[in-house]
Amino acid sequence: MILNHNYERYVGEAVASALAQEPDEYELAEVVIVDDGSTDASPALYEEFRNVRIVNQRHQGFAATLTRAVREASGDWFAPLDADDSFVPSKLRTVAPHLRDPDLLFIQHAEHVIDADGRAFAEGSHPGGSTSTLLVRTSAARDLLPVTNELLFHVLADLGHGVRLPDLLTRYRVHAESMTDRRTPGVFSKYLAGVYEDVATRLTDLAAQPPRWATPDQLLGLSRSYRLQADQKRRLAATQRRTARTDHTRTEASA
Repeated sequence: MILNHNYERYVGEAVASALAQEPDEYELAEVVIVDDGSTDASPALYEEFRNVRIVNQRHQGFAATLTRAVREASGDWFAPLDADDSFVPSKLRTVAPHLRDPDLLFIQHAEHVIDADGRAFAEGSHPGGSTSTLLVRTSAARDLLPVTNELLFHVLADLGHGVRLPDLLTRYRVHAESMTDRRTPGVFSKYLAGVYEDVATRLTDLAAQPPRWATPDQLLGLSRSYRLQADQKRRLAATQRRTARTDHTRTEASA
């Protein structure tokens, strides 16, 4: 499930990587692009690929696009891919043995971090956790709808239904057009605070009618944990903003 909004520079690579998965004992149900109202050349690029289903919607943002992708998924497992990232050819073959585990609901794997031009951006590997490094059992993903961020899927692992693999199976791209601002001090931490708060609220709501994989007490306890993390991120954001202002003042004074 490829999520795209105006990533004409990268979406072709993303689609090609999904179609070029090495065969093994798994069935690739389909490759789907959920286009969130792109106004660039993305739709024309889609025409270059066969056997890809296109789902178009007016621009609604990431949360609505991710929710739509879960609803459109036709396979037993849902493998989201942000259009500026790509899968390595061995991804599905590597995770295939885990897909057959009936008790497993969530898989996370490590990632290569690259820049806008595909060059290594960070040394070594990164444990992943972002959209393109996850696979979620579709039925469990639908239990969590609506979602505002991929972090909500991580609650499945928090409750003991997931596995985290060291294999580097995604090329995660860091670039100036990324959805989240990681440069301005405090902005990303504030964003994460909102995400954690959303997860906490969703877990509280779920506790009223829990899915089969969790009890009300588990969901409420996890909700409290995410709310604490939201508070920590808000404090961190405030600290980062203060530090940036202090550094700016010192720079002006020494100029």
